[in-house]
Amino acid sequence: MSFVDQRPKAFWETLGPEEYGFWANVNPDAPHPRWSQARENFLNDGSQRPTMLFNGYGDEVASLYKGLEKEPLYM
Repeated sequence: MSFVDQRPKAFWETLGPEEYGFWANVNPDAPHPRWSQARENFLNDGSQRPTMLFNGYGDEVASLYKGLEKEPLYM
C-alpha cells in the first residue's frame, strides 16, 4: 500500500463525473440524476435489498470517509 498526495478517482467517478462523485459512490442516500441508489439487485438470483452505506463495509472503511459528508456529490 502507498499514499498519494491526491485522492484517486473512483471507477464510476471516472466514467461519469457529472453523475458520480467520490462520496456518492458509497452513499445510497446520494441522489442520482437518473435512478435511485436506495436498492441493489443481486445478479445471482435477481433479488433486491436496501443498499447499505459504504456498500456494507462501514465497520472497516467508515473512518476513511470521515469529513467527506459535505463534499459535492457530482464533480
